[in-house]
Amino acid sequence: MTPAYDVCIIDDDPVQRRLLAGCLKRLGFTWIEAPDGKSGLDLILQHRPKVVLCDWSMPTMDGPALLKLLREDPNIATTYFIMVTSHDTPTREYEALEAGADDYLTKPVNLRELAARLRVGMRVWKMQHRLQQAAITDGLTGLYNHDHLNHILETEWKRTRRYGSPMSLIMMDLDFFKAVNDTYGHLVGNSVLEEVAAILRNSSREVDAIARFGGDEFAIVAPEAPLDNAAAMAERIRLSICDLLNVEALHDHVVTASIGVAGADDPRAHSPAELVELADRALYVSKRRGRNQVSTALDVEDEDEQVSAVIQTEEVEALRKRVAVLSVQTKKVYIQSIAALVQALEEKDPYTAKHSLNVSYYAEQIARQMGCSEFLVVSVRNSGLLHDIGKVGIPDRILMKPTHLNELEQTVMQQVPLISTRIIDHLHILESELQIIRHQWEHFNGRGYPAGLQGEQIPIGSRILLAADAFDAMTTDRVYRKRVSIDEALTELQRFSGTQFDPRAVHTLRQLAAQNRRTWQTRIDETVASAQLFVPSAAPAE
Repeated sequence: MTPAYDVCIIDDDPVQRRLLAGCLKRLGFTWIEAPDGKSGLDLILQHRPKVVLCDWSMPTMDGPALLKLLREDPNIATTYFIMVTSHDTPTREYEALEAGADDYLTKPVNLRELAARLRVGMRVWKMQHRLQQAAITDGLTGLYNHDHLNHILETEWKRTRRYGSPMSLIMMDLDFFKAVNDTYGHLVGNSVLEEVAAILRNSSREVDAIARFGGDEFAIVAPEAPLDNAAAMAERIRLSICDLLNVEALHDHVVTASIGVAGADDPRAHSPAELVELADRALYVSKRRGRNQVSTALDVEDEDEQVSAVIQTEEVEALRKRVAVLSVQTKKVYIQSIAALVQALEEKDPYTAKHSLNVSYYAEQIARQMGCSEFLVVSVRNSGLLHDIGKVGIPDRILMKPTHLNELEQTVMQQVPLISTRIIDHLHILESELQIIRHQWEHFNGRGYPAGLQGEQIPIGSRILLAADAFDAMTTDRVYRKRVSIDEALTELQRFSGTQFDPRAVHTLRQLAAQNRRTWQTRIDETVASAQLFVPSAAPAE
């Protein structure tokens, strides 16, 4: 909460209050006034001013007594406190500072001195406020962090137990968020989290406390909200994420959320921790039912009873693991089958024989050297094998043209990534590969295609694939030109680093080429030799 007032004046002398108020007005500060310590404390608790100007001697509660209460309350303990007194003695000044005052002024107050002390107070308050906010908020989204939400939940739990008022907890998890990070990169993932945070703010009430509970998990403490009201709020949030979340780099990828809601009046919740557990169980009901939906703690009881009566947990877990292994094996077999088909297609064109295998090889090494996750490394490797499958839809007269392509032919060639993704887009197991292949010809400066993405907007896998593809294309023969050496290819990549290519990918490729020059040269020589086996002999002279 940002204070509405800069200063609170507390003095039993109305003339002195009027004098100080006149000074504050000339200095441009806002203020509130109180005639004694007790009413002054009430104002401080209500408005949380940045600085307090308090007289020492007052009836009912003097300055030191007020200061003692203020320092004992953690919510207002950091308020900058300036003691004002008519006794200009070192002893009184020491007493004020030892009691916890931040500064000390004597009457009559000098305007310039008052202005200087207030500026110091404002700077100290701002610094403390920034530190407090940093300690309780998530650095990326600006929402409360996990620890502070637990503190709020504890406070609201005590209040609801004391007064019997309702309170609910909403737990939300973004569906398949890891795939967003793996496919588009963490910068895009961070943009999604920021957008979700904005949607949560706009879809909740001012009294609700919203926090980033974990990586892609969010929580909302909703005071005075019964379970059904909180569930309705959760449904609004779910729909808003589907309809309103707009991160340009995601293109047609739709982000959804699974949500669980629990109420503090649930008989199974005997503590804040148990309420969190109950809301979390409701969240996992939403996931088990297909995700992108809202479930409440009532669904937890119903589903637990139904499931426990039917399912044998050990057998299910064992089968789940077997299915996971089969899924990986199925994907591997599918990739190998398509790679064999691609190889057969490439061998029709001797100049691109083994091209996909080489691109896959180089791209995998770059991704691994750049520290990509194992999931992304595998996706990049698969994308290298599959990236040119769309050439099956391009006429041979364009693929085999020995001179530069005209404008229409270039436009046709630009459809290769889209054709490639169209061939394999029915397979959800290749979702990451689809995004990498779709954007393989995007340029770092935004002048590529098909979407004109720029810089970090381009999936990292696509940036790696582009560099690997260019390197292999330059170091092996093509129908329209002869190959160049490894050094010449690296020089050309460096020349377009930052415009066509990702500088990180180029730098990594150069490092790898230096480390593996002999192995890479052998690979290039074998590729060239195998391609020559397929080159048709020259037609006989007429």
